[in-house]
Amino acid sequence: MVAEHPLVKSFHKYVEGTIDYRVGILGQVDAGKSALVSALAGEDTHISTQTDATRTITSHKYGSHGQILDFPGVGTTEYSPKQYKKLIKKADIRHVLYVFSSKIREADEEIIRFLAKRNINIIFIYNKSDTLVDVSGTKQQELLMHDKDTELHVTFKKHLDQPLHYHFVSVKDDLGIEGVKAALQPIFDSKDKEFNHRTGSAEYMEKFLNKKLNTLATKLLSPGLKDIILSRAYRSIEEMTEAHFQVSPEDGEIISKPIPRAADYINQAKDTDKTGMKSKEYISHLATVFSTVFKLRKLNVISFIVSTLGEAGIKNIYPVLKGTFEYVGDMNDFARDVLKYSSQEQKEGII
Repeated sequence: MVAEHPLVKSFHKYVEGTIDYRVGILGQVDAGKSALVSALAGEDTHISTQTDATRTITSHKYGSHGQILDFPGVGTTEYSPKQYKKLIKKADIRHVLYVFSSKIREADEEIIRFLAKRNINIIFIYNKSDTLVDVSGTKQQELLMHDKDTELHVTFKKHLDQPLHYHFVSVKDDLGIEGVKAALQPIFDSKDKEFNHRTGSAEYMEKFLNKKLNTLATKLLSPGLKDIILSRAYRSIEEMTEAHFQVSPEDGEIISKPIPRAADYINQAKDTDKTGMKSKEYISHLATVFSTVFKLRKLNVISFIVSTLGEAGIKNIYPVLKGTFEYVGDMNDFARDVLKYSSQEQKEGII
């Protein structure tokens, strides 16, 4: 089995960044949220007897692409309900697990109503269910759980149009964790479906390659290019471009298409430059080529040429810049072919 092509890997990372894979873990102070996060994410579980010490949002990887965000406890001195709402707005999450370990409090009600108004999907968790006991000793745990579900339903039935029940969990006894994972699965399945759709989409492939082109344009239009031009170190342009697109001559052998060479384009531009244009005409023509290849404003290249290279000697550097821009445009096409081929090979299980 061949390793995933680095260009495909970068493309998948780009697509992953376009999809919100996050689920927030909110809830009561000292409800065992961090321990629950560790149990879900497969990290070492640490059950603290101290007050919830999470003061910032921490991210934990979940599955192939998912993220679980561990929020501070609701109603602490650092985070009043008002401040907590700001935290939720800033995080801009669409799915949460809300964790209880005791009765519903006023701060919980306020935050859950806020989540409901923002149409945020809520999965309710009752953690530390092993401590759920009746002081009178007359009720069994199943009845106590039923009472908790009833309390949840009565409190929020006017605000939430969804089934209102708890997933009862005990991280200490490793109970109910698989049930929570099962509840999370449809969320991540829908995200994975969108991920698969986008990685197979020509539209997202073009967005990815255009982003690469734009960042390469910034590298090219730098003072360092002047030294490359003056020293005729065209191989440096190739090395930078190949590294940026994450392709190599070996890829050309695989897709049966030779990798472009900067010197070929520059020499061709030199051979065809017999126009005898004036300096301003050269600059204008270069700006047109640049904006066509990179899909950026002409002003960028005009400013670069005037400020870095100056108008003097523009006739001499014109073929180098024109050839370089055209070379990069074809390298973008080459990278597209490599990406399509490698993605298809991976999809078919060859890679």
